[in-house]
Amino acid sequence: MSGLRTHWDPIRGSIKVATDDISNIRRGIAVPQWLKQATLVGALLGIVWVMAAGIWTGDFPFVAVGATTVLWAIFLAVEHLANSDGRKSIRRVKIARENGWSYTGKLLERVREFTTVRDSEGIDRRTHLVKSERMLEIERVVPELTKLQVGSFVGAHLDGEFWGESALGDRPFWLAVGSMEMNAMLAANPSLRGDSRGGRGGSGVFFSFLGAYRIDRKTGVRAVIKPENVANVGALDRDMKTESIAFNNAFHVSGTSAVADISLEILRILSPATQDAMLNAKERYHNVGFVLDDDVLFFLAQDKLIGANASEDRIDEVLSPLVTEMERAAFGLKQYVE
Repeated sequence: MSGLRTHWDPIRGSIKVATDDISNIRRGIAVPQWLKQATLVGALLGIVWVMAAGIWTGDFPFVAVGATTVLWAIFLAVEHLANSDGRKSIRRVKIARENGWSYTGKLLERVREFTTVRDSEGIDRRTHLVKSERMLEIERVVPELTKLQVGSFVGAHLDGEFWGESALGDRPFWLAVGSMEMNAMLAANPSLRGDSRGGRGGSGVFFSFLGAYRIDRKTGVRAVIKPENVANVGALDRDMKTESIAFNNAFHVSGTSAVADISLEILRILSPATQDAMLNAKERYHNVGFVLDDDVLFFLAQDKLIGANASEDRIDEVLSPLVTEMERAAFGLKQYVE
C-alpha cells in the first residue's frame, strides 16, 4: 500500500487512508458476461436437477451429482480465470492515480461473524458475512440513500471508496462506489435489458455511486429528495410539493430544520433551476437521490452496463468516464443549492 493520506470525510469528518496495493494482483482474462452468467445458471440448475432426481428415483442420483459437480467446477474455473475482484481493484486504483485521489475497498469489505446456535442436537458454531462497521456508519448518516426502499429504489451496494480534491468543484470530494452482477432476462420492464451506451441483453453489472462534498453555506436544513415511492399515491402522497408536476411525480421530498417553516426553507433550496438539474440527473441515471445535511450535499446515482458493455474489458474503458460523469452531475447542483 502507498503512504497514508489525510482527507475530508463526510462520515467521520476526516480520515487517514492508504491506496490499495495492486502490484501483486493478477489481472485475469476478459471473460464474456454471457459465459459467466451461463456457467452460474448451469451450476444452479444442476442443484435443482439433483434434488428432483433424488425425489423422483428415491435413490442416490449418481448421474445428476456427477454432472452438477462438473458444472460447478466449470463455473469456479471461469471465475478464477476472470478474477473479477482483482480487475475491479486495478481499474479503481488507476482512476485514483489519474485524479490524485486515494482509494481503498478494505473498509467496506464484509466481515465474518460467528454465532452460537442451540438446538435439540446441542450447540452449533456458525459463521456468516455481515456488513463492515464503515458500511454501517454510512447507513447511519444517509439511510435514505443507502438502505433498500421498497417500491422506490435498490439499496446502495458499496464496495470501495475514493477521497480527494475534485477538479470540477475545486474542493474535497468523497465517492463510494459499488458494483454487482444483475440478470434482467425475466424483467417486465424492457428498459432494464438495455443501458445508456447502447448495450442490450439479459445480464449485466449494476453500479451504485454515492458522493458527497461541502457547499459554501450553512443551511440548517436536512432535506431528503429521493425517488417517489410507487406506494405513495393518491391520499398517501403527502410529501412536500413544488409547483412542478414533473418534479413531484419523480421525487419524494421531506426534511427537518431548526427553523419554524421547514417547507419554506426546503422550497427555497429547491428552486426551479435546482429541480431542472435533478430531473436531468434522473433522466440520465437509472435512479438518483439527494440529501442536503446542513452544508454537506450527498448525491446517489445508480446505473447499469448491459450485454457486451458489461464485459471486463469494456468496464475497464467506461468506468473512469462514468465516475467523471457522476462527479460532474453532483457538482452541477452546487451553484443552485448554495
